Amino acid sequence: MKIVIAAVLIFGLMLFRSVAADTLSLDQCIDVALKNNLSVKTAQNTYSVSRARVLNAWGNFLPGVSIGAGRSYRWSGYGGTDPFTGRNLGPAGTTFYNGSLSIGQAYQGLGLSTYADLKSRQSNSRSAYFALSDSRSALVLLVKENYYSALKAKMLLDVSRDAVKRGEERLRVAQSRFDLGSASMSDVLKAKVQFGNDKLDVIRNSNAYESALTNLAFIMGIDVNREFDIAEESNQGMVSLNFDADLNEALAGNPGYRQAHFDYSAARSDVLSNLGRLLPTLSISVSHSTSVPQFANLTDFKSIDAGYSFNVSMNFNIFNNFFDYASIKSARATAATLRENLRNAGNAVALAVKQAYLDLQQSEEALKVSDESVAAAQEDVNLAREKYNLGAATILEVLDAEVSLKQAQTNRVQAVFDYNLAISGLERAMGR
Repeated sequence: MKIVIAAVLIFGLMLFRSVAADTLSLDQCIDVALKNNLSVKTAQNTYSVSRARVLNAWGNFLPGVSIGAGRSYRWSGYGGTDPFTGRNLGPAGTTFYNGSLSIGQAYQGLGLSTYADLKSRQSNSRSAYFALSDSRSALVLLVKENYYSALKAKMLLDVSRDAVKRGEERLRVAQSRFDLGSASMSDVLKAKVQFGNDKLDVIRNSNAYESALTNLAFIMGIDVNREFDIAEESNQGMVSLNFDADLNEALAGNPGYRQAHFDYSAARSDVLSNLGRLLPTLSISVSHSTSVPQFANLTDFKSIDAGYSFNVSMNFNIFNNFFDYASIKSARATAATLRENLRNAGNAVALAVKQAYLDLQQSEEALKVSDESVAAAQEDVNLAREKYNLGAATILEVLDAEVSLKQAQTNRVQAVFDYNLAISGLERAMGR
């Protein structure tokens, strides 16, 4: 009785575990990975910093403001009248309150460098955005590869389990015929050997599936010991192909290519910024100051108590020109490198799209052939079994037919895997 109860409890625990285990779809796996992946988080932080640097560049256009206030006391001998304004300075020992307001800004290269720095930081921010998109796209492809690897292992496990069921039935038939005297012990032994090999395949494929799930969990950034399963999604469906349209979409949306484009734009702005260093720095300022005997009159702005000034100056950086010329040459070399990088990135996108097209065409044909092969192999198995039951075929013919069926089913699983990867590669190239 205790053994029965223990068995029931163990069965219930296994059932609970299978129910409690999460079943994750491909989209759910991608969402989890995007939330946990370190590279994506780092790229997100880099993009946030680049946006702050753009705001800082806008701030270089705004003037600086300086406000000051003070209190002064006139000692003896400083009374009388101001000879310039005629204002009564008050008797010796008078307290005065002073205030000043100054607004001004300096624009490097007559404002050209300031403008170019803004454009450079804007381009760098867009580059960081597409670097983030590229990081996310690369992670999505990695999740898909591991997801489809796990799905492949799961489908192969199903194939091996079906083979075990066929092997069990085959062994039962061989044993029955032996008992009736219509088959030899050799048939039974061959059926047992094949049945044992089929069960061993189940163990191998089960371990492969667990390993694939562990790898997928690691990519998603979750506990590798977490119990979960994946949804049984087959191929993504046939897609209509238009190379020219897909290539144009890839060049417009591929994040790596877009990043290279904005890297080059930033480099060109850096060249303009360094050219502006050869021009003088323009400084503009407006100031106001006042001095009154009463603190309450500090904001009266009366002309008799105040002074105003407006200044414009240009600073020529003559002795730094050798450094500036070196900076210009370096910036131009960097821009030339990034221009070649942009051209190469565009060519790489075209290569990725073309390779994905070739893979898709091949996998589509392989998928069609594998479907036909499975149907033909299943028919061969049915025929071999009927002939064996009638005594018109040997056990070896049945075994050969079932091995061929298993191989055809395995080839179909591989074709589905290759087709899914080909679509994922095309989507990655197109920036989807």
